[in-house]
Amino acid sequence: MPELRAATEADLPRIAALARWVWLDSYASEGLSKAHAGYLDAAFATAVLGRTLQSEPMWLIEEGEFLQAWAELNDSAADDKVELVRLYVAPPLHGQGLGARLLRHARASHPRRSLWLSAWEGNTGALKFYRREGAHLIGETWFELDGQRHRNEVLAWPAQEGSP
Repeated sequence: MPELRAATEADLPRIAALARWVWLDSYASEGLSKAHAGYLDAAFATAVLGRTLQSEPMWLIEEGEFLQAWAELNDSAADDKVELVRLYVAPPLHGQGLGARLLRHARASHPRRSLWLSAWEGNTGALKFYRREGAHLIGETWFELDGQRHRNEVLAWPAQEGSP
């Protein structure tokens, strides 16, 4: 069974590569624009991910030397909420339960806090997955890239019942 563990600094080059791969697979349907390339450099540079790792939890799933999935949380924004910033699964491995495993782990790591995320309305696979996993629509937000606004749905799960 693939191992789920906390990410370390040594994992950052593979995380950066996986993040770029998944992001491009999800959002670059017309090809790679200059805006896409600039965003990838700003969001997924190893140094940027390293700064995030110092302050926020990241987990990954790997089998042997192969990174298969990665999740990043922001647990410092509010006392009663945790943001699932990213949950990325290597495209050939979709449908194998890796995303659900990371999502369950993220929720279990903060059982007394609600978990929320935003996902692009055009990412129908991700939205379908999150809804199947029990997420509810609570609002919308916008992602801006190169002067273009993209609507994102804000989805959430409540704190887990009976958590101490």
